[in-house]
Amino acid sequence: MRSKISLISTLLFFTVSIFGQTAAEADRLFQQNQFQKARDAYKVLLEKRPKDALYNYRFARCCYELKDDENAIKHFELSRNRFPLTNKYLGELYMKTYRFSQSVAAYDEYLKTIRETDKEFSLIQKAKKKAELAEKMIQRVDDIQIIDSVVVNKEHFLEFYKFSKDLGSLSAKPLKIGKKKDFKITYITQRQDRKLFSDSVHSQMDIFTSYKLLDDWSKPESVSDVINTKANENYPFLLSDGITIYFASDGENSIGGYDLFISRFRPETNTYFQPENIGMPYNSIYNDYMMVVDDIHQVGWFATDRFQPEGKVIIFSFVPNTKKTIIQSEDSDYIRKSAQLLQFKKAKNLNKDTLSQTSDKVEESIHKILFVVNDSVVYTDIEQFKKEETRKLWNELKDLNSQLNQKRIQLEQLRLLYSQQEESRSELSPKILTLEKEISEMEDKVTTKTFELRNKENINLTK
Repeated sequence: MRSKISLISTLLFFTVSIFGQTAAEADRLFQQNQFQKARDAYKVLLEKRPKDALYNYRFARCCYELKDDENAIKHFELSRNRFPLTNKYLGELYMKTYRFSQSVAAYDEYLKTIRETDKEFSLIQKAKKKAELAEKMIQRVDDIQIIDSVVVNKEHFLEFYKFSKDLGSLSAKPLKIGKKKDFKITYITQRQDRKLFSDSVHSQMDIFTSYKLLDDWSKPESVSDVINTKANENYPFLLSDGITIYFASDGENSIGGYDLFISRFRPETNTYFQPENIGMPYNSIYNDYMMVVDDIHQVGWFATDRFQPEGKVIIFSFVPNTKKTIIQSEDSDYIRKSAQLLQFKKAKNLNKDTLSQTSDKVEESIHKILFVVNDSVVYTDIEQFKKEETRKLWNELKDLNSQLNQKRIQLEQLRLLYSQQEESRSELSPKILTLEKEISEMEDKVTTKTFELRNKENINLTK
């Protein structure tokens, strides 16, 4: 009897000892910022203690650093009661994943835990304000039809705006302000009697206007104090009515980087109405700019660097709505994807001449796939992978996901039968348990392969 107790005690001692070593190793890796290895170590610890707040928090931190947003959110939520800092991360992650009301709530909770005199207090307030603005926008996502979308080099993006001379002309000149790269944009009206252009003043961009004289242009003037602010204003375009202006600004009414705005001239006061943010899906938490609308041929264009690597932008061409048409749906996931243009209505029955502008210039067509490489890069075409090895990994991951979805469908069918056929439950129960185990194992494989693919492609991007 004593020998049995001694054996159990010894086994218990070694189990605790090994567990302690694993925890210490995970903590060491975490402190050394070896987040991939630390994440794997904390995953093992969480299998034994799934409710441990510290392990959940650090696992979430690792996922956050590795750009695995969904797993980061899941485990931050499990540790938020113990670690107030969690709400700061959740505020950011909810914003990134377009869960804006949750972002506001998380920032509110975090603000309660810091002093107004703290340096980050005002920064969190600003982040919360952007989340509040975005929450209002996502309630009124414009229901538009996309004609085409192309990924192009940012340096040459205006070459893909092939509108008629009836709209006037646009030109761009690269500009560097400190470490930031931008463009001086010049728009000249169809009559060539007026131009709107952007330029740098005191290290910020503003929009100016000038009129054609006999053999020169008049002295540039600020287009309006209502339009030009302490922030950057750029990318001007004037509609054919001569009074409606589109432009981009990264000011306090932007939800991230440049946002697109609209304003109209008031002849009676010789100024402009207060600019309005034109909302989603045109604007995102990234940079969105250079709205051009051909109201004669009913086609518009705008550029965005959402989900793109440095130096690339997507140009969307779309059918402008004659009146505001809001997407109506109870499906919040559908709304989120539509707001980001991850899904959209494809325009049909277009005039063949409408979009000849991009027929010979398409670099890449988007939305064939969707794979998040890192915080600023999302692949939408398998050819974007840099090497054959990662393209092969993507196909393996796609097949694995397809198998996983099939098993999930089988599981739902078995569960439905289980609820409807009481006499067959004894036979169905082990099948359900087996399938649940297979799905769990397959989900782990998907997660592992996703990380493997993401890590290898991030290494490829640095070469």
